[in-house]
Amino acid sequence: METKNTPEKFLFQLTTEEFDSLFRGMLNDIVPSLVKEGIKEHLRGINVDQPDTIGLEEAAKVTGLKTKSIYSKVCRLEIPAITRGRPLLFSRAELEKWMKTGRPSVPETMAKEWREKRGMS
Repeated sequence: METKNTPEKFLFQLTTEEFDSLFRGMLNDIVPSLVKEGIKEHLRGINVDQPDTIGLEEAAKVTGLKTKSIYSKVCRLEIPAITRGRPLLFSRAELEKWMKTGRPSVPETMAKEWREKRGMS
């Protein structure tokens, strides 16, 4: 039953069929645009041209640190790294996140994530 042909009613005055039709119509109008916007928002954060796994030289460019400093920070667990041996590999996304959060050490980040998982502040 179409609600467009019926006179305007309050929500509590609608029959089950009228409510179902109204609700489905709203979903058909709203959901596609929400999904489309969600996909666009997700794709904005992805840089297709650059691979996520990078080496030492690229990590130095991303962070602005010298390679010796990066080696030291990896040894002290102060910078997120995929591998700790040679060759050193990093995630570009993790390095950028690390830079944005004020460069906390990896143990601090791990402790924070552990507290958040358990609902602790």
